Amino acid sequence: MKKIYPLIALVIVLVITGLYGLDHYRKVREQQQATTAHLITRCVNQGLLSLYALQANDWRKQPKMLARETERLQQRVAALPAAVYEGKPYADWQGALEVCDRLTVNSNRQHKTIFRALAEMAKKELWELETAKSEPFQERRKKAIYRSKVAAEAADRYLDDLQADIKRLLDVSRVSAEARALTDQQLQEFIFQKYRKGRFSKRRVLQYLERQEAFYQLLTDNPKGFTLRGGSLFFYNKKVHRKADELNRSLLHGEADFFANWRQIVEQ
Repeated sequence: MKKIYPLIALVIVLVITGLYGLDHYRKVREQQQATTAHLITRCVNQGLLSLYALQANDWRKQPKMLARETERLQQRVAALPAAVYEGKPYADWQGALEVCDRLTVNSNRQHKTIFRALAEMAKKELWELETAKSEPFQERRKKAIYRSKVAAEAADRYLDDLQADIKRLLDVSRVSAEARALTDQQLQEFIFQKYRKGRFSKRRVLQYLERQEAFYQLLTDNPKGFTLRGGSLFFYNKKVHRKADELNRSLLHGEADFFANWRQIVEQ
């Protein structure tokens, strides 16, 4: 009987040690999952801060802002891992790094789609009446208008596309189900309940672009029907002249509203 007591004591010690080990492992895993979620959330936030910088830009004064902000976003995201975690890498962490890299590439691509067209629209020489009969400028204008329509669609869907992109990347990542669930919780709390779709009006943007297209198409269709006098267009046909004047006035009145829309794609 006396021999049983030491065995019982050993079993108790082993059980306690095992329970302690399991508890320690659980705490380590929870901390790793929290760190993983924190990194991805901060990565997403950096992309949105980059969008904020771009939508606040004056594209007439700073037409090269897109290239500079693309590089800045890459640098800020590259600095995040060291700021968030110091230690040995683990599976969820490696998965989070891959998600972050992919998200940054996708954010920069989306920003390029939205703002490269806007930078082109801000080039005054593209819309000068002196080039109204120039075929190369006609092609450039058509491309700028088409890209702006694509950009308007992308701007209108920005947050929806971002959420879908994050979900897709997480679903195919090496991040564990537990860490993905925590990441989604933090994203909802700190990103998608904080940022919301702004007052961007796709309808007004497309309306302006359609008028821009109609105005220059009118000039293209009547190359011999007008001339430039004192910096203004003069049409020989009164009906065409009246139509051109109406379109031109609506463009002048709508220009400020057009550019203002791009400043409110996303808001807090």
